[in-house]
Amino acid sequence: MNENRESFKNIIKFFDDVASLVDDIFETDYDSQIATSYFDPPTDLFETDTKLFMIVEIPGVNKDDLHIAIGPTMVLIQGVKRPHDRMRQGASFYKLEISYGVFRKRIYLPSRVKLNTVQVSLHNGLLTVEFTKDKKAMRLIEIA
Repeated sequence: MNENRESFKNIIKFFDDVASLVDDIFETDYDSQIATSYFDPPTDLFETDTKLFMIVEIPGVNKDDLHIAIGPTMVLIQGVKRPHDRMRQGASFYKLEISYGVFRKRIYLPSRVKLNTVQVSLHNGLLTVEFTKDKKAMRLIEIA
């Protein structure tokens, strides 16, 4: 039983190491005003028999400020939501409720996916990622 726990720890460490490498790929210098803030966009993840869908709510994010890395079991999304240009011209704020800044989401997928069939779109502030499940990678495990 202790060997299973160690194997599981090794698997988690592997995924964390891969995620760190991907984080290094996306290392970007954003101006200091934006880089000091952070927000966590809401995300939906759901599946059908053959597909897996992820929807991330990121209104106001320019596609040039968005980066996505996809592996067979994990997705990393990073970007920045910049304030409107007029907000930088010495404006006095009475209300500031919209979240701006850097965001980074690491989502572990519930099943393996085929990387060559991934479809990504950004429309009306919704980032939609559609995956095809990798049936070959799924297997039924019997309990002894």
